[in-house]
Amino acid sequence: MTGTGLELRELRKTYRSRGRPSVDAVRGIDLNLRSGELLGLLGPSGCGKSTTLRMIAGLESVTGGDILVGGASVVERPAQQRNIGVAFENYALYPPLSVAENLAFGLKARRKAARGDVDRKVKEIAERVGLTDLLDARPAALSSGQKQRVSLARALIREPDVLLLDEPLSHLDAAQRDTTRRELKRIQKDLGHTTILVTHDQEEALSLADRIAVMKDGVIQQLGTPYEIYDSPANVFVADFVGEPAITLLPGIADGDGRARLSDSVRIALPVPVDEGREVVVGIRPEDVRLTAEDGLPARVVAHEPLLESGLATLSLDGVERHLVVLTDPEVRLAHNERVGVTADPEHTHVFDAETGDSLR
Repeated sequence: MTGTGLELRELRKTYRSRGRPSVDAVRGIDLNLRSGELLGLLGPSGCGKSTTLRMIAGLESVTGGDILVGGASVVERPAQQRNIGVAFENYALYPPLSVAENLAFGLKARRKAARGDVDRKVKEIAERVGLTDLLDARPAALSSGQKQRVSLARALIREPDVLLLDEPLSHLDAAQRDTTRRELKRIQKDLGHTTILVTHDQEEALSLADRIAVMKDGVIQQLGTPYEIYDSPANVFVADFVGEPAITLLPGIADGDGRARLSDSVRIALPVPVDEGREVVVGIRPEDVRLTAEDGLPARVVAHEPLLESGLATLSLDGVERHLVVLTDPEVRLAHNERVGVTADPEHTHVFDAETGDSLR
């Protein structure tokens, strides 16, 4: 099985209600997915990612723009004629039916295959997603992870041109998420379906996606590989939304000699020249800060959390209102109110315009 390219052109969705202001849920987004690519659509609740998915699937009307699958517009086709598979967050399984019957239901309803072919396809997809031993079970007897695999298998069995996954791991506990995430990546690469994964979980997007589109307020803020999104965020929102522990964002003023003044006693080197007097936001990820015995920025330990594989220190820089978070080596032990010095490599420091939030790199 192979995927088919998917393109969104100026796709828009506006909700209108009599007597109420209209709401622009999706504000003209453009995306072009290569055949077999997995794109993560990442953003907070209400950013428009699920609305985008539902428009692609044909479950939501389109206010403007176009949707092309394999180069052909599908925006006027009803959902059942788009050959797009969807695995929903809530599984949407039929309780009275066995796993095998759930998988076969769509094929039989559309009368797309003879009885023998349906049975063969059910067995094939069950083997691929690890459901062979559960074909006779009812949904009530399945774990959350097993239900998610049935939902995925039901979307895959129709051999869709495009696969849409709506928060597929949100109901799973931590252990199940890790296992199912690895299975999902294997299955998607084996079958080669062009896939959009809708999620608010950055770890999910970073680990699964070939590229990520970060959304906010119905607009794509940045589109790129996981490394591009993490290492070169386009603006403050992307920098703050992607990364765990979160990036530290410190307001300052450029002094014209390659540094920003964070307080009367704290100045930090910038990665690029910035005009003197310009208000900036300096972003430093916890793993890009180093503790030092001398020649560092003066700081005081507010808290230190030993986390076995590493530690997490919260520091107060002299005269700076916001705290700096630092990832420490596992053997480091810091006491409350202990004085330390810190350094940050300018090459791994981010700088944003304070007014627009856009990156200045």
